[in-house]
Amino acid sequence: MQLAFKQKLSNGLSAVERVLGTARNPRMADEVEHSYDDKYLLTEFVTGGGLGAVMTDLEVLGLTGDKIQEVLSKAQNRSITLRFDAETTCDFVKKETREVEDPTSHETEVSGAINLKIKNKTVTKITEYYWNLSCTYSLSVYLGSDPNDSFLLLKDSSSTKLKTSTDSSPSPQSSKRDPIEISLSWLLGLLESCKVAFSINRNSKTCFTPRRNPDVEKVLEFGNLLAVWCSKIVSFFEELRNLENRNCDIRSPSTMADGVLIPVIPLLEDVNRNHLLIESGESIGTKTESVLSASDQAMFQEEHRRSLAETISRVQKGSNTDIIKPQAVTLLVTVGVMTNTVRAIEQAVEYVESMLRNQLIAAIGKEVTAVDFRNYMDFHNRKIFAKDFETRPFSYAVRTNDHSPDGFFSIEQVRQESGEIDQPVLSVVKKIEGGSPMKFSLNASSKVTFTGSQYIHSVINYRFSTDVANYNLVASGRQFCGYVMVLGRIGGSDSFLPEHAIIIKDKSTLTIPLLMEEVPSSKQFKSAVESLSPEQRRFAKAYRSMQLESTLFGCCIFELRPQMERVLSLPVDSLIKEIKLTQDLTDLFLTYQISADLLSYQPDLCEDPSDVATAVKIEAVKNNVKAVQEIIQKAKEEELQELERIAEAEHYSGRKKAKKSRGKEIVVSSGKGKGKGKGKGKCILDEAMEDTEGAEYSNIEEESACDDRDNEGLADEEVVDKEQPAKGKSIDLSSIPQQLEEKFEKLDPDDALLPTIIRIGTNWTLVSQKSLLSKPVTSSVDQKSEKEKAFDLLDALTRSGALSITNSSLHVVVSSTHCFDKSLMNTVIQNNINPIESVERSILIAAGVIHNTDVGSILAPDQVDRVKSHSPQIF
Repeated sequence: MQLAFKQKLSNGLSAVERVLGTARNPRMADEVEHSYDDKYLLTEFVTGGGLGAVMTDLEVLGLTGDKIQEVLSKAQNRSITLRFDAETTCDFVKKETREVEDPTSHETEVSGAINLKIKNKTVTKITEYYWNLSCTYSLSVYLGSDPNDSFLLLKDSSSTKLKTSTDSSPSPQSSKRDPIEISLSWLLGLLESCKVAFSINRNSKTCFTPRRNPDVEKVLEFGNLLAVWCSKIVSFFEELRNLENRNCDIRSPSTMADGVLIPVIPLLEDVNRNHLLIESGESIGTKTESVLSASDQAMFQEEHRRSLAETISRVQKGSNTDIIKPQAVTLLVTVGVMTNTVRAIEQAVEYVESMLRNQLIAAIGKEVTAVDFRNYMDFHNRKIFAKDFETRPFSYAVRTNDHSPDGFFSIEQVRQESGEIDQPVLSVVKKIEGGSPMKFSLNASSKVTFTGSQYIHSVINYRFSTDVANYNLVASGRQFCGYVMVLGRIGGSDSFLPEHAIIIKDKSTLTIPLLMEEVPSSKQFKSAVESLSPEQRRFAKAYRSMQLESTLFGCCIFELRPQMERVLSLPVDSLIKEIKLTQDLTDLFLTYQISADLLSYQPDLCEDPSDVATAVKIEAVKNNVKAVQEIIQKAKEEELQELERIAEAEHYSGRKKAKKSRGKEIVVSSGKGKGKGKGKGKCILDEAMEDTEGAEYSNIEEESACDDRDNEGLADEEVVDKEQPAKGKSIDLSSIPQQLEEKFEKLDPDDALLPTIIRIGTNWTLVSQKSLLSKPVTSSVDQKSEKEKAFDLLDALTRSGALSITNSSLHVVVSSTHCFDKSLMNTVIQNNINPIESVERSILIAAGVIHNTDVGSILAPDQVDRVKSHSPQIF
């Protein structure tokens, strides 16, 4: 559209030269150097010129200056409406029947005694019906809501004869058409001394650009209404013309105005050329502004008036019909010109906005996308914070002290669609020193307490209208290493609500999609509930409190090896190189639900554990593991023998229906259901242990008994320790969403920050290897089964909650989304918003809450003044 508009203007430069003279050299605005303020002046020039042309057109229709003064003097704050009325009648005149002879004839020759030639002709009888079509129309202006309080502008009537071949009337016998109206109150309100005085209020809070402001929006709104009004009038006369079925030079509104100068011309002059302004042959000074002057506009208006009169005269010559008289031609041509004028205004202001876009693209070298913006914000965030408050990628290693990591986990933004590698999101993070112990339930009877590192993260997402960001939680493990990851919500100051859990181990990589669910901002919520009933308002507030608390997304990491050492009474780091032992222990815990008490090291009654070498303790645990494995193996062999005996008995007896053993039933637990076997009587381990004799079993029995006696006090001590509050000032994590909401409401002028709930997606994918030599295989994850396995393992490693977990880390993520209602480029061009500063402000507000300090101390010293210049309210 802009290309066609620019081409149309280029074609009209000859008319401009004719009006302004050859000494002037105005050019297309984008070809002349100018300032940003010149764009406002240019928009006012073209818009005012277009509205002035509309007033000239209305004058041609009878709304002269004197009539306008009379209307305004009587209006007295009442609305002023332009109204078109029309009425048609169609009366039957007569019926005629006539015969029409076919010009062709057929000759027939008859041979006989007398040769004859016979000529045949066809005569058709035609019946015709004649009608008289009459039309009366008028144009008037009325005040308020009473059409009778009106000022007549023009009125005319016409009639014509119609002929049909049927007795059906070609038009209703009498039809009073619906009035076609448009309000002129706004347009006439712009008049000063009978001239349009249009300007843009640049001090308005909603004035963003020369195109995006309330004043221009009102012009475009009026233009659209006027174009509709004009098109309805043209449609009425086209209907009459089609009924008359005669040639007439009444075409579409756009073509009727050919040759009329539309004074909506976005031209500028190069001020460096110092063109002299000439009036009456004398120099009156030097032109110093790029925008054309008011006197130039007056000349354009005069040319518009002249060319309109010329076009009307030309079109009237081709309208020699009974129904379309010269008065109707004047009306039709004028409304066609008005239609072209309002369209030109719209195209001109869009052209000014396109200049902004093109200049911005030329300055940057490309059209910036949301992906480019993300890359810039990553760069920007590394510069604005003081050293102790820098944002960091949400990517962490699972490690104990300074040992090599057991794995890694991160929250990443999906960028593969844009051809980039997925990158961890940047977050404002605070490590909570001396955080309170947290608890969560494994089942209805077991509750686990865990301590360790605690982190609170604030992630500010940003979303443009055309950009939808996707996020993944990625967790990976190293070979012969493992950890448990539990995902959930924060339920209170010391409560964690688990939703999902999984064991990550042995070079596996888990990808979990994260879904961002946006919640209305505080201002949006208050506005929505303002007119609700008290009951409805209380319901909405209660549900919103749950939504805000749900914005706390928690990720718990529990390291397996350190906790395994604790539950087995082994020294710290003693299992680092015991790979086979660690795998066997994990298998016994998960598959057979073996109690840790049967496997742990237990000193003699008179023995000081600190005097016992680590190797001795490890060897004791290995012996316990070996003994249990042998018991399990023996039980399996006995079950196989029993099954073979049953099969042999069935074979010889011929009883194929018997499927159940008549002897003692032995079942090997699969590990599911937290160790509850499906067979009758005791579990396999108890039965096998009763049937087994030997030194190994006696040793296990003695050590287990000793473990029960000597570690009874130790377990109690652990329970006491886990209940004691940690040193330092604790933080109520559940209060952070409310703090953020209060700050966002107070400090975010755009009301664009929305609390965001991080939901866990359903399609989990796991990349793993069944063996060291096999290729990685991608598979889906049975979330329920994996959660059961992880909780079974935690149940064993904590003695069903009796032993706390100390080697853990809790990462709490509170997310918010800064929403832009347009694309990135339109946000900058149309809304005149710098998204960098908007997102920066949002990040700083959240950082102040997370770190519980003022923004000035968070920023790098060289950034304070810059941020104060655009967001002083956050200081």
